[in-house]
Amino acid sequence: MRTMRNQVLLIALALLIAGQHFALPLAKAQEQAMDINEVIKNTDPAKATKAQINEYFKQVKGKIAKGEGKVVDVLPPRVGSRGMLRVTILTPVSKPEKGYNVVLLTTQSEAVSELKMNDQITFEGRIDKISTFRGTSVDLTGTYRKK
Repeated sequence: MRTMRNQVLLIALALLIAGQHFALPLAKAQEQAMDINEVIKNTDPAKATKAQINEYFKQVKGKIAKGEGKVVDVLPPRVGSRGMLRVTILTPVSKPEKGYNVVLLTTQSEAVSELKMNDQITFEGRIDKISTFRGTSVDLTGTYRKK
């Protein structure tokens, strides 16, 4: 009788720990969603040195950012990208020379047929990379939704 009760308690404890382990990152991600426009402003090469941009990137890499903007293009997957489409987006915070300031890497294959140039979308994803070539752009891995 005691061993059965101990087993039930161990299973309950394991489920409790597992539940917290999987729920915590989701809650943490939702709490810490950054505004993509703040990330872009803080990495503007006209306002910050390369060293400052690199330090800031170390702080935000892997964090969740969200925003909204206009679709510039939908590009096919690169070799080795596990089939992820690239949606280039322009948010209102800047007008970089390259024409976009966010690259959303997504597995949403419907993007090819669903998204058109100038469509307004909202997006959210993990910050993977920041490029300052011809203006700042932030690479996110995540999802979008048409407005």
